[in-house]
Amino acid sequence: MSRARAALFLATRLPTDPKEAKKRPAPEVELAEQEARLRAFAAREDYEVAKVFSEILPELPEQRPGLKALRTAMWLREIDVVVAASPECLYRDPERLKSFLIEARTLGQRVEFLEVPPLYAWIVKEYGWPLERR
Repeated sequence: MSRARAALFLATRLPTDPKEAKKRPAPEVELAEQEARLRAFAAREDYEVAKVFSEILPELPEQRPGLKALRTAMWLREIDVVVAASPECLYRDPERLKSFLIEARTLGQRVEFLEVPPLYAWIVKEYGWPLERR
């Protein structure tokens, strides 16, 4: 049986408050730490990390090149599972997250998160829990 091909999706947002920005590590450091956590999760689940997508986003991003590339890989069937630290990495808007999870399930792919904040719990439970593994 072949291993599931995973795409890791990393994202961090630039704080608008300068005081907050001083408290946080550099975005590149945040992404590196996030990638290490996601790779450890993928290893535990015996996923083959096929692709890594990342974004450093302003507070209100107009374009999402990393997310666009992820969705392209999904549609081209280059991956079987998407792994992200949190639903907020993909979308902050619960309705957009719901649409993304439905899209992934329609394509026969799973979306898994390391943690799920309460705001997104019902959406992830309803639309995003992993399909039965075969």
